[in-house]
Amino acid sequence: MLHKKRCIFFLCLIAFSTLFAEGPRRKKLELPGADSPLTKKYRDNYLTDAGRKWLREVLYNSAPYRPYIRAQLKKRRLPMILQYLPIVESDYKVHAVSKSGAAGMWQFMENSMSPYLKKNYWYDERFDPWKETDAALSKLADNYKMFGDWSFALAAYNMGAGAISRTIKEHPGKTYWNLAENGDIRSQTAMYVPKLLAVADIIENAEYYGLIDIGAIDKMIEGKAPEQYSYLRITGKISLSEIAAATGIDLETLIFLNPALLHECTPSKETYRLRLPYGSAKKAAEDLKRR
Repeated sequence: MLHKKRCIFFLCLIAFSTLFAEGPRRKKLELPGADSPLTKKYRDNYLTDAGRKWLREVLYNSAPYRPYIRAQLKKRRLPMILQYLPIVESDYKVHAVSKSGAAGMWQFMENSMSPYLKKNYWYDERFDPWKETDAALSKLADNYKMFGDWSFALAAYNMGAGAISRTIKEHPGKTYWNLAENGDIRSQTAMYVPKLLAVADIIENAEYYGLIDIGAIDKMIEGKAPEQYSYLRITGKISLSEIAAATGIDLETLIFLNPALLHECTPSKETYRLRLPYGSAKKAAEDLKRR
């Protein structure tokens, strides 16, 4: 019996030694396709020196917004991998505008804004990363309800739900990966999910790929709660510079918190919900009355 116990003990030691000798294990992603040739193509590209530099910059861009996105994904019970979609869409740039007119961090086209977002002469909610996040997650959730498959839901976000529905009908029984690998959907959509998976794989498995820099930047937001803000309803036109002068709130802060305002002022003949630093709305309202 003693001999048997010793054998078990030494076998455990050997197993643990082997485990640590092998180094970090690669975490499995929430969505399938991480080992697809299409995904590998982009992963190899992002693992180059230029790709690593780009990922570092994008992760820095994401830091102010990703805690909010992660909290919303958790609240809505959506895949956490969706936090990386703005990397594919816009490099996490709030004021990004594509050649086709898609705008914001999540790249909404003007014809796909309704019923999620609003735009007029005074503001474009696509440039508000918090509102656009809510809109994008609602749209992705709606797509998933329609298709029951996250790869198709993502493809529909890129290509349009109607176009994906038609493609599925034309190719019954085929998965997104069948369609992408056989050229049955447009190339941009065929590369869309592989790009997302390649980015997610590298970031979530930074240790596995020996990317200490990427892992360290990603961990900067680990456990960080979303920033809280206060809101003040303002009726009629007033410039952000006037608000800054009256309240003492830094003008750059007001611009950063209200990027949807196209002319750095609240809209004329309308009540606008202005975002302010947390706890400052009551004093700001009093200061503005006295101006």
